[in-house]
Parts: sequence; C-alpha cells; structure tokens
Amino acid sequence: MKNLGIIQPIIVLMALVAIILLPIGGITQAETPLLKDYQVVEVQPFEVPLNVPAPDTAGRDLAYEIIYQIMRYSDKFNLFEMVIMEGAQKVPAGKKVLLVKGKITAYSNKGTCAATFQFVDKASGQVLPVQETEAKGFTFRVANYIAQVIYKYTVGGK
Repeated sequence: MKNLGIIQPIIVLMALVAIILLPIGGITQAETPLLKDYQVVEVQPFEVPLNVPAPDTAGRDLAYEIIYQIMRYSDKFNLFEMVIMEGAQKVPAGKKVLLVKGKITAYSNKGTCAATFQFVDKASGQVLPVQETEAKGFTFRVANYIAQVIYKYTVGGK
C-alpha cells in the first residue's frame, strides 16, 4: 500500500507522455513533402509593377538570384535535376516542373526589396498551397528565403 502512492503518479505521468508523443490524425502537412515529386524548377522573372521604383532588370535579377540559391540547396541535398530560368532550356519530356513566379512589391537602391511569390505546377497551372508567400530584405536574402521554403516543402520538416 505504501508503494501505491508513488506508483500511481508515475503511471499517470507515463500515460500523459505516451498520449503527447503519439501522432494525432496521421501525417501533418509539414511532414508530407508537397514538392517532393518535382524534378525541375523553372523560375519566371518576377513582375515589377509600374508603381515600384525599381530598374527594369530587377525582376530578372531577383529570378537569377533565386535560381542560384535553389541550386545551392539542390546540389547539397540532391533535390532537383534542373533549376533554370523559364524558357531558357527545353525540359525533357515526362519531367514534373515546378514554376516559381512572383512580384516585386517594394524596392530600394540599397539592395533591399519585398516580394510576393507562389509555386505553380507548370503542367496544370495549379497554385500549390504553401503558407509562406512573402519575403523582404536584401535581395539575396529574399532569394535564399524562397529557396529555404522550397527545401522545406521538398524534404518536409519545419
């Protein structure tokens, strides 16, 4: 009877730990890689609206930086077979293509910008449901952030 006072809280604690650690409702979206089936990434030059005081080349420059950053992740983690500017090369038949497109919403001559972006299944034109759709900061950081989002949705995780 003395041990019952000690054993009962231990059993309750173990039951709570088991309940907390059990997955509830199966796999969550973060654990299901949304982009894992894509072999090719094409990046479209970002739109630059007339009301954004940016040079004509800003959208293309950001697209090239995004390509560079995605290639860094792809080389390191073996994510994609090709990462290219849209229309720059012919994509082999049967390859699933992810299109990255967006719009520059703010720009500074000091090297910073803000952009909205989306990922589109090129074959169907369907916009893929990702939570992250905006980035701002230095241009290379915006591009790196977009590459990180692609990495997250390709391999899963947080």
